[in-house]
Amino acid sequence: MASGPQDIYEFTIAYKGPDQAVDYQLARNLYAVQEKAWEKYAAEKRLPNSRSKRKKLIRKGVPPNLRPWVWFEVSGAKQLMVSQPGNSYYPNLVKAAASMSKVSSQVELDLPRTFPGHPYLSCPTTGQVAMRRILTSYSLRNPKVGYCQGLNFIVGVMLMAMDRNEEHTFWLLAALVENICYQGSFGENLCGCHVEMKTLQDLVAAKIPRLGAHMKAITCDISLIATDWFLTVYCVSMPPESACRVLDALLNEGAKVLFRVALGLLKTAEARLLRLDNADSHHRLGPAGELMKWVKDFVASILHIEPIMEVAFDGIGRLSLSKVDSVRKAKALEVQAFMEERRQKASPHSNGASPGVGTGNRSTGT
Repeated sequence: MASGPQDIYEFTIAYKGPDQAVDYQLARNLYAVQEKAWEKYAAEKRLPNSRSKRKKLIRKGVPPNLRPWVWFEVSGAKQLMVSQPGNSYYPNLVKAAASMSKVSSQVELDLPRTFPGHPYLSCPTTGQVAMRRILTSYSLRNPKVGYCQGLNFIVGVMLMAMDRNEEHTFWLLAALVENICYQGSFGENLCGCHVEMKTLQDLVAAKIPRLGAHMKAITCDISLIATDWFLTVYCVSMPPESACRVLDALLNEGAKVLFRVALGLLKTAEARLLRLDNADSHHRLGPAGELMKWVKDFVASILHIEPIMEVAFDGIGRLSLSKVDSVRKAKALEVQAFMEERRQKASPHSNGASPGVGTGNRSTGT
């Protein structure tokens, strides 16, 4: 069970020094500011009419007590739920999944590993039951995705932020996978995630050119750092309370937020990362290994994410969805070609004339 200080969602806080306690208090102090900014909308139970006003407000953070309402509205989860007639869609899926889900064995393996120190999520009779139902039911709704390791952590964080509302968390997961993240990101061969990593690599080269060149020089591919960021939408890489700040904007604006936050993290760490080179590295894995470890530790210790979010939204310049999609389009072709080549090599009867794989579907995102 959990020991030590806990955050507002009952996740254990691992302080690595007195400065981190100060950082966390700064983050907590922001809640009062956020609640004041949202006071009018909370009282009227409505979102700002202006899209730009809503975006600005959400980027500064949604008060935790309002997240169940705001996330359900802005993500499109509510629309997905009401599009199903009656109130039996999710309960029926739960019943069917108990005997029909093909991913049950993998889910059962992963449940004990999903935030094992959390008092609710690690409980076999409460939190694990809810996560099992959500994950196996979703595998029936979306058999192309089924279950992907990483979704368990996303569901765990969302479930706590949604006040443990199981059905709303299910629909939030559906909105995230189907309408917000790039298509194929959670599929069997993670084809979409490969596209996202190649896209991020290009964006780093364009937005943080010195760091991009440095990482290339030490042969540190961005996927070694950022794959977990995208596959778990930061729910494992950084403290969950900080990840919820990312989710605030992600659920409202779409997958480009994943890129903005990644660029914000790397931009913030740029000066330190540039000092990791072949001459100075004493890490047994070399400069690339040292860079990976440093970034992992840095991101895991972010208890006060506001400065990172400011860099993500105000410190890297313009990053439109059309720009992201134009890069994705080119990278999707590269990934398709790679997947097809790999498939042909793996096929003992391949004559090189077989059709391309059907895993290159893409979405324009949001």
